[in-house]
Amino acid sequence: MNKINTRAITLAATLTALCFVTGMLPYVFFLPVMVAATTLSLGMTAFVGLAFGAVSIMYCFVMPASPVAYAFIEAPYIAIFPRILAAVGAFAVYRLILKLAKPKKRATRAVAVGAAAATGSVLNTAFVVGLFLLVVPSMQVGEVTMLAYAPIMLVSGAIELACMAVITPPVSMTLDKFVLNRAKKRPIASVAVQASAQTNGADAAAQPEAQTDEKD
Repeated sequence: MNKINTRAITLAATLTALCFVTGMLPYVFFLPVMVAATTLSLGMTAFVGLAFGAVSIMYCFVMPASPVAYAFIEAPYIAIFPRILAAVGAFAVYRLILKLAKPKKRATRAVAVGAAAATGSVLNTAFVVGLFLLVVPSMQVGEVTMLAYAPIMLVSGAIELACMAVITPPVSMTLDKFVLNRAKKRPIASVAVQASAQTNGADAAAQPEAQTDEKD
């Protein structure tokens, strides 16, 4: 158990660090958060979402000026809370699908991961754009207002949704198998139980034979 927890913490730290890399890449910047939502616990998922929000604010001071950057600096909570809520929402969808799905095969998990990642992307776009329009609708950079910039963000959000639904499943399932080792532990445990049962059965069968030999 401690070994798995250590690996999970290491993965959470790695995904947090990756936020600094993907934060500069269009359409896949939310990938570490979606991977966390489909591999880690709720608390760790929320932490990675928080870290991503913090990274988003940091980049506003070094990236080219845009309505989004000015809005995040003006109202930092718009960069923080939507990312946490989107991460938690994706986590909930993933767990719910796995709980309801029968049979629980690898293909089922891939669908669950893809659906959760798509949901997280939609929630992220909806919460961020919604708060922009609610809190700073008239914020202007050059000749572009936040209200005029909203359609561009929605188009980017739609592209991001498709990317998250396609890219997250292979990344998440690979990490789950080779980093967290969950897929390997179940067969080993199953084999151990079967071997123990066979050994006990063999011992039980050998005892009557031994008793027969002693009587003879």
